[in-house]
Amino acid sequence: MFWQLFYLPQPSNLHYVCYPESCGRFYLDPEHRVRRLAGLCKEYNLHIVLSGKGYVIAGGERHELLPGSGFLYGPGESHDYESDPNDPWDVCFVHFAGNGIEPLLEGKGRGEVWLFTLAQQRSRVEQALEKLRRLSEAFESTNEPAVSAALYEALSALMNDAGHHRRTAGNGTREKMFEVADYIRANCTRKLNLKSIADKAGYSPYHFTRIFQEAVGKSPTHYLTECRILLAKNLLVITPLAIKQIAYETGFSQSSYFISIFHRMTGMTPQQFRNLYG
Repeated sequence: MFWQLFYLPQPSNLHYVCYPESCGRFYLDPEHRVRRLAGLCKEYNLHIVLSGKGYVIAGGERHELLPGSGFLYGPGESHDYESDPNDPWDVCFVHFAGNGIEPLLEGKGRGEVWLFTLAQQRSRVEQALEKLRRLSEAFESTNEPAVSAALYEALSALMNDAGHHRRTAGNGTREKMFEVADYIRANCTRKLNLKSIADKAGYSPYHFTRIFQEAVGKSPTHYLTECRILLAKNLLVITPLAIKQIAYETGFSQSSYFISIFHRMTGMTPQQFRNLYG
């Protein structure tokens, strides 16, 4: 059995979009199981499976998680997860909160656990969380911005890349809307609009908007905008691209409109965001 657990002091700057309360890693523990009643954990709880396998118990079902998959619980949610006794998982985890974290996470983990599977950005998410653990192990107060930035990089890559871990294999309307949501996220840099997305889904724009809203919790156009802003945040943090170029790269035809939408959704301009997290 191997454990790493690092608790961090409260940050001096309370305006970080995200900041860890604790983080770590554990593996080779066939008896590892966590059950928490609702209200006991005040932070978000994120786990990524590195190897082995384990299970999340939710909705009366036991969901198997393999390497590259993970789960997210929102603040105050009850927890129920465990390692496989015959193939114990190697898991990295972080408990975190933040100021304005909700738009980034799009409500994931609220009301029910979010199960996901990483694809192209898996190594980037894992590397960012490894960097977070290293910074936490040798924590210095001057590294607060780097700690927040490492966590933000992991979360933004996760939200860009993670597909929904399907609880059922059905072909119902709800399942199809989540597939459309994945399509929107993967193609948000293209010149998508409501009609083109509705055509892709095989519905009229009016009918598609209604059933997408019911399944995903927001309109398709709002979801598309959120995906573009999330990608823009990522580019602002990890690239030196000019604001005008980032607007173009994320599907906005005018940089002024991009800046306006970014400010409305985040409470700051793209340049202010870059100055804080870049």
